[in-house]
Amino acid sequence: MRKWRIWAARAAAATFVLGLLAYAGVSYRVADGLTKPTRQPLDPPAASVAATYEDVSFKSTDGLTLKGWWFPVPSADRAVVIVHGRGANRIKSSFDPQKIAQFLLANRYSVLLFDLRGHGESEGLRYSLGEYEPRDIVAAIDFAQAKAGIDRKRVAIIGESMGGGSAIMTVKADPTIGPVITDSAFADGTTVVSEVAPNYTGLPGWFTPGIVLMARIFFDLDLSLIKPAEVVRDHPERAWLFIQCENDTTVFRHHGVELKAASANPGTELWLVPGCEHVKAFDTHTVEWEQHVLAFLGREIR
Repeated sequence: MRKWRIWAARAAAATFVLGLLAYAGVSYRVADGLTKPTRQPLDPPAASVAATYEDVSFKSTDGLTLKGWWFPVPSADRAVVIVHGRGANRIKSSFDPQKIAQFLLANRYSVLLFDLRGHGESEGLRYSLGEYEPRDIVAAIDFAQAKAGIDRKRVAIIGESMGGGSAIMTVKADPTIGPVITDSAFADGTTVVSEVAPNYTGLPGWFTPGIVLMARIFFDLDLSLIKPAEVVRDHPERAWLFIQCENDTTVFRHHGVELKAASANPGTELWLVPGCEHVKAFDTHTVEWEQHVLAFLGREIR
């Protein structure tokens, strides 16, 4: 009986260790894949946005070469940097940067479309959901400011999804930047990954802590540092425009509500858009989207 108990204990321990190793291995592989997006082709071309443009490149604040397109408006005294989401690029995105850039150009905003690190033609292997992307966005703002010859407060950011969360986090990195508009941005990095990881991976939710841990250990991605709602709370002097689809099944509605609740500025606006999915407010409510954005930019850039 005693030998049987020893054998059973050893078998249980071995099973536990093997299970733990399998859990760690699967978590590592998923974390590797989730932080390394597949690069999409640049399609449509820049000329589909406007005839006048420049192929440009500039360095992130940590030295990565970033690529983009600069669309100038002669004598314009304001500009917008558009920041795409995960797995997209400057022009290929569910957000429709082509039409949004055309709308901004028609209203005399020069526009910079660029690829975040690890996307499009920019350097970098991985993305970080907003931990390191602010280094790209600060550089993009500085580039647009220099190209347009304007004060950096007159350079606004419009960010979608991960690009929206990253845009908010950029205010933590550099509080002197201009107005920020987000579409489908998340309020907390750990929360949004916990919510979407099961759908993206097909794995049970109990794998998510392992995925998060592996991302931190091996890929230097610490989701606990990515807290856009805290950044909003820390900057009551700043007004924000948050756009959030009511039916979003990627970044749930509550993220937009939490971002709005975090702001003490009476000029902050949350537009909850009925009947649309993730980053689809522009497609389903184009006129209203344009009205909200123009009104906000008109108030914040004078």
